Amino acid sequence: MKIALCIDSFYPCIDGPINVTSSLASIFNRTDKCSVLAPSAKSKYVDNFSYDVIRCKSISAPENYRYALPSFDYGFRKKVEEQNFDIFHAHSPFSMGRYAIKTARRLHVPMIATFHTRYYDDFLRSTGSKMLAKALTDRIVKTYNDADEVWTVSNAAIDTLREYGYYGQCKVVRNGTDMKYPADADALVEEVNERHGIGGRQNVFLYVGRIAMYKNLPLFIKAFKLLKENGIDFTVLIVGGGFDENLFKKQIDENGLSDRFIFVGSVSERKKLQGYYLRSDALVFPSTFDTSSLAPIEAAAHKKPSFVINGSGSAEGIIDGVNGFLCEENEYDLAKTINAAIPHLRETGENAALTVYRSWEQVAEEIYPMYENVRHRYALTAENAVTV
Repeated sequence: MKIALCIDSFYPCIDGPINVTSSLASIFNRTDKCSVLAPSAKSKYVDNFSYDVIRCKSISAPENYRYALPSFDYGFRKKVEEQNFDIFHAHSPFSMGRYAIKTARRLHVPMIATFHTRYYDDFLRSTGSKMLAKALTDRIVKTYNDADEVWTVSNAAIDTLREYGYYGQCKVVRNGTDMKYPADADALVEEVNERHGIGGRQNVFLYVGRIAMYKNLPLFIKAFKLLKENGIDFTVLIVGGGFDENLFKKQIDENGLSDRFIFVGSVSERKKLQGYYLRSDALVFPSTFDTSSLAPIEAAAHKKPSFVINGSGSAEGIIDGVNGFLCEENEYDLAKTINAAIPHLRETGENAALTVYRSWEQVAEEIYPMYENVRHRYALTAENAVTV
């Protein structure tokens, strides 16, 4: 099978959908032909993957992203059509998603669209206008309405897509991770200890993700302030970057927590990131914005439990006190939950490794027959249309 995975942003940018796309491409390309269709990167970046990346012209977009221009790139379109893809799978609904629909129709092959994130919130933050945010959201919903099949990463994501105005069928395909518990775990932990001078520290908590205040980071700060006021010793490692980093640091300082927080920055090297998961005792991920974060799955790969908000997309699959911890969306309950859970983190992390962890190989094994089923149904529909 020849598979085209389409996305509106790709490396060197780093985010969840990029991770998903790259991970699946590398696995599918082992036995089939899988290519990623994406906007061009900055001039000095060179692709070095086990699969082909076919880039189209693009222009700069906010937050170091690129805006793809496939309709204005004849060479790109010609190269794509020469591949004779059997299926197109879009992991974003913008220009590459629309291109995937148009090209799939022209080549008479099916197109799947996966819904990953809460776009309306991003639009509202960027434009400051509810009217514009609604108009932009309506536009992307058209991509999902025009797809042959729509998938999401959680039940919470289905609810969000319904709120946006999509009422078609939707299937849940949960995320996975490329990470596995490493043989050199002790060495990776020691590297983190030496890098940050935290050898011997107890109660090390981790946040991995974009530094954006809408991910409940004010609540995150207030919860740890309460823990400090109650005499709890802890260290918080922040892995990631984002447009709110300076504001986040300012609020940490204003709440007297600068001595407890360590900012690592963005970590693209997977082995290095594993060291931070291993050195921590648990992941604290208070976001209700994410439809299904990869971070709790990555934490589980390293036998670490996660603290998440009850009812959030990332909470699906978490059983409170068994393979993770659920709390209500306020700083008091988060602080209370963390404090009560400290003696039980190791046991809960072991359970997370057994029940929350899911590899991309497992995801690919689930998806491949779904691809075949979509192709079969599409062929039958086309055949019936010709017969009629």
